Amino acid sequence: MPPLYRDCYRSYAKRYSMSSEYFFSNVLQFQIYRALCTASGQYVPQDPSKPLHKCDIYRQPAAGNILKKLMERGASQPWQQVLQEVIGEGRLDGSALREFFRPLEEWLRNENLRNNEYVGWIYDGDYCKHSIETANLQVFGGFYNVAVELQLTSWLVLAISSLLGALVQHHQLR
Repeated sequence: MPPLYRDCYRSYAKRYSMSSEYFFSNVLQFQIYRALCTASGQYVPQDPSKPLHKCDIYRQPAAGNILKKLMERGASQPWQQVLQEVIGEGRLDGSALREFFRPLEEWLRNENLRNNEYVGWIYDGDYCKHSIETANLQVFGGFYNVAVELQLTSWLVLAISSLLGALVQHHQLR
């Protein structure tokens, strides 16, 4: 392979690897955050008075203990095993990210409906009928209702790091 192509391939491979790590870490940080909030009693599933997006783990010993256990292990064991032992979840799960941003997602969905804004792909009849039915989707005004979720998820992945950075900086200023 000529040097120019080899350099391009290395550059692409490095970017792809970094973006995968970035995506993985963003999903994982919300999964760990949910476990920290649950342990500290700041978040209770199904309790509207203690939603995940309002959790504050600052100076919460239970959250600190979990974080300490996670950090102590370092890279000595597979991450799945460490997660399973410490927070009881051994698989990567994006539901915490979705749950954190659920109020924003609901607001966006309502605003789009209120303003007759349709985000997504145009429904082209029966071509995708089986996919729509198996995914339990609905069609509104010629558009799939899942499109808001896809765009929101893409935006969320980009916004997560800055949000957590702002939270950390806010608590450091206290």
